[in-house]
Amino acid sequence: MEMGFTRTEFITLLDHQNKLIYQRDANRVCFRFLDKVAVVKLGEESIRRIGSAEIPMLTVDFDCVDMEKSEQEQFLKLFLATFHKGGG
Repeated sequence: MEMGFTRTEFITLLDHQNKLIYQRDANRVCFRFLDKVAVVKLGEESIRRIGSAEIPMLTVDFDCVDMEKSEQEQFLKLFLATFHKGGG
């Protein structure tokens, strides 16, 4: 998944959110959700250009193999709501 954040912005949001329990080691974040673990790996950071606008992009990979499909969906819904970036 690509997210519209720099790595620093993502980590800042991660540190200030209070919905997900996690442990972070460099670019690997382990979330506890429903007594299971979801691992999120922060990948490459780049810039997406749309016209004259430059938008940061951070590749994020999810590993939720210990979760059932419904649990994965619940986790992803909460993750995306927690890291939603508003705009107008």
